[in-house]
Amino acid sequence: MNRCRRAGYGAALLLTTLLAAAASLPVRAGQAAPAALVLVDSPVRARALVASNGLDVLDSWELHALEAVCLAIGARPGEGLTALLARLRASPGVLEAEPVRAHAVSGAPARVAIKDPYYELQMRGQRRGIAPILREGSGLGVRVAVLDTGVDLAHPDLAGQIAGSVNFVGGDPALIPAEFHGTAVVGLIAAVPGNGVGIHGLAPDAEVYALRACWEPSQAYGLCRTDTLAKALDYAIDIRARIINLSLAGPDDPVLTRLVERAIELGAIVLGAVGEEPEMRFPASIPGVIAVAQHAPTAPPPLPPGPSFASPGLQMLTTVPEGRYDFVSGPSFVTAYASGVAAVMLEQQPHLRAAGLAAWLQRAHGEAGPR
Repeated sequence: MNRCRRAGYGAALLLTTLLAAAASLPVRAGQAAPAALVLVDSPVRARALVASNGLDVLDSWELHALEAVCLAIGARPGEGLTALLARLRASPGVLEAEPVRAHAVSGAPARVAIKDPYYELQMRGQRRGIAPILREGSGLGVRVAVLDTGVDLAHPDLAGQIAGSVNFVGGDPALIPAEFHGTAVVGLIAAVPGNGVGIHGLAPDAEVYALRACWEPSQAYGLCRTDTLAKALDYAIDIRARIINLSLAGPDDPVLTRLVERAIELGAIVLGAVGEEPEMRFPASIPGVIAVAQHAPTAPPPLPPGPSFASPGLQMLTTVPEGRYDFVSGPSFVTAYASGVAAVMLEQQPHLRAAGLAAWLQRAHGEAGPR
């Protein structure tokens, strides 16, 4: 069920296009990508704002977690976006008025020659990898929201493992396409144990929700947008996800930051991938988020202040679409690994907070970056 109920201002069209820099999703006649999001504190003020400014509202919905209305607006001919947003920020009831920002998932298939596809997994299990964690528990009863690209729900190692799924990108909210990155992330967390095929997820008994907030123009390359991520984050907060996995990075984003802060305030553990570029600060730089990075053992990466964890994250075997498996590398998949471990630890210690969890990860793996 899509809990992002429409507020009903203007032409509330469901958006399915990328930003102009990366248009690759199918576009229906009359649709356009939003130029900005405006967060308003009440429906009454939102209506007044639209009427008094003649806004071109492309989509609108309630952000229940923030008790606010979100308007996705188009650019206005003859008026620069910067000037329009500055004027809107000064209007009564406006909490945020910001341009829509692009975010991206990070990580890719590990294209290396491997004689036995399970060799690295087996060896990793003998090196403080998966085996000790599996002995601790299975994440039973811990609700995990994964905001990512689509997941192959029919994969033999994922069938029956997903408690719920919603498509926030476009089209039918109940239809989730099988995409590489999301399938790989979810497989590391929740792959079926003991079924005689494939791999053993880190937290196979966790309640995993696959929330498609990103899409893949090409395999393993995922893009997200402020509005799609905002809807998915609001849903994750609404279902009281204990863990929110954000295997993605992008620029500072005020609307999304408010939602992440609200999730943390309500007790969620939020894990975010550290971006590969300095300007990719969301979500890892938000206070309280566990910043997760990939690094070579001899070259620890710079990490933002606060709870953090770093690991090599190379050649991790996981599920991919069409019932297959592949080795993947990158901070996205280290983040998924950390989320799986977090679910196991929260099963044992339900009141564990982000700082304590990050400290445990650092001690257990001995691969933490600088604080």
